[in-house]
Amino acid sequence: MSVITNDESTSETAICVLIVDDDSWTTRAITLALDEAPEIGSLRTAHSGEQAIAEYIASRPDVTLMDLNMPPGMSGITAIEQIRLHDPTAHIVVLTTVSPGPGIARALEAGAIAVLRKTASENNLRSVVLAAARGEEPKLLKHLAQDIIISNDELPEAPAVAPRLTPAEREILLLIADGLGYENIAQSQGISVWTARTHVKRLREKLYADNLAQLVVRALQYRFISA
Repeated sequence: MSVITNDESTSETAICVLIVDDDSWTTRAITLALDEAPEIGSLRTAHSGEQAIAEYIASRPDVTLMDLNMPPGMSGITAIEQIRLHDPTAHIVVLTTVSPGPGIARALEAGAIAVLRKTASENNLRSVVLAAARGEEPKLLKHLAQDIIISNDELPEAPAVAPRLTPAEREILLLIADGLGYENIAQSQGISVWTARTHVKRLREKLYADNLAQLVVRALQYRFISA
């Protein structure tokens, strides 16, 4: 992670991003788009799953953008699993085509926190990267359930029998899947932001979800959200 100094001589931490795609034109285009963001200080690239793991260990990026299909070597899904073995807190965003392809649900099960289409606008690309760098944010989940459904990918096997959710928990789960932020959820439910976060924490515990994106996967697996 690099450090930059602004014109007022106060330092702030710049974001390091690792871009992984077997297509060099894709990595080049994303690099050019992100290079315009003043908050981003270091951009690294890798063109295979194996390179992604090595580069992640070397540079410890704040955000990794990961393609899933990189033949003939290691898949992006396996790379996500391996990276998270080295760093369980890694913020990994899946790169997908304009029509979401297979593997999205498995990538999220492996620990990715969001999905980003390669055709996203430059503004959207930067917004997602900056949000992911700050950690898990509900707005990163917008359209995620729809993308999983469109991908027609077989969902991973659910960890256990579907737990019972209260009506409030069901409603908050749907709001999370819609990409509403905690403040919006709190406002719609007439509760505090702290209470909204507490509900989400309990949902993760009940649904055996390591992150917010896995909550969406569980919602589909347990049919709280239907295709």
